[in-house]
Amino acid sequence: MRASVPANLLLLGEYAVLEEGGLGLAVAVDPRVRISAAPGRPGAGLEVAARMDTELRWTPREPREPRDPRGDSRTALLAAAVEVCCPAGPPPGSIEVDSSDFFFGGRKGGLGSSAAAAVGLCWALLALAAGFPPQPAAVLEAALAAHRRAQGGHGSGYDVFASFHGGAGLFAGGARPSWQPLDLPWLEPLYLFHGERSLSTPVAIGKYREWRLRRPEEAGSFLEKSNRLVWSFSRAASRLEALGSLRRCRELGLRLGESIGVPAAIRPAGDWDGIRAEDCKALGAGNELGLAFPELPPEMPPDGLPESLRPARLASQGLAQESPK
Repeated sequence: MRASVPANLLLLGEYAVLEEGGLGLAVAVDPRVRISAAPGRPGAGLEVAARMDTELRWTPREPREPRDPRGDSRTALLAAAVEVCCPAGPPPGSIEVDSSDFFFGGRKGGLGSSAAAAVGLCWALLALAAGFPPQPAAVLEAALAAHRRAQGGHGSGYDVFASFHGGAGLFAGGARPSWQPLDLPWLEPLYLFHGERSLSTPVAIGKYREWRLRRPEEAGSFLEKSNRLVWSFSRAASRLEALGSLRRCRELGLRLGESIGVPAAIRPAGDWDGIRAEDCKALGAGNELGLAFPELPPEMPPDGLPESLRPARLASQGLAQESPK
């Protein structure tokens, strides 16, 4: 049994999606996590082989590694997926997960690899435990629960929903998130670029929540403004109309970053005609990954795209499974 799951991006709505009813504009993009699963003989154990920037093999018999203070341990998601999908015990078999395409020069690409892997892992575990094909609703519910558990109970779920559904969608956060598919023919092209340094998302979220407790009225105003701008972007009839909402979202994010002590200013290295500073905004918490959304697709330089920029190709299909032969 084989399946694949696309990467994901949150274009608008950073931090707001953590709140009940907070809106975000999320998309699925290439590359894809590749998953394969094979049943084992009765009584045998379960073995998971994961290929990321490095390779590891893991079985549920091994104790769960302690949480790394710098982020989740590499096996936290694997353990969480087994706990959620197989409460009576893991099924016999083997699972292979390959998310190596999400890494660039040994660095995570900021494309939601853990959420995409959560969808793929839960698909494989449910297929082994309950038979192929697993119920789509069960896969989504399990992936959301497993991904949140691996993150210590946090996580909005926009990344899980985007990778599962594919395409573009309007995400509403909360205990039970929702997803509304969107048809935005003007959305591409999108260009991504990295900031100067990586940022711990849990640290950024922690600072946001501290600020929200100190400044509840400001936090409420931020959520209201963010939701209005995300909604406006999702209903835009053209790229030019959407660009106005994106620029205002950028300004809102810059002000929030200053308030919580997590800078959101970001700009691609080098110059490229057609891309202005106001057309670039940080994606997610902090300024680790940026989006360039020019008004018109700029003329391609003779020597191609600058090294700092790479196009993001939308993935219209979410979880894609192949029937076993």
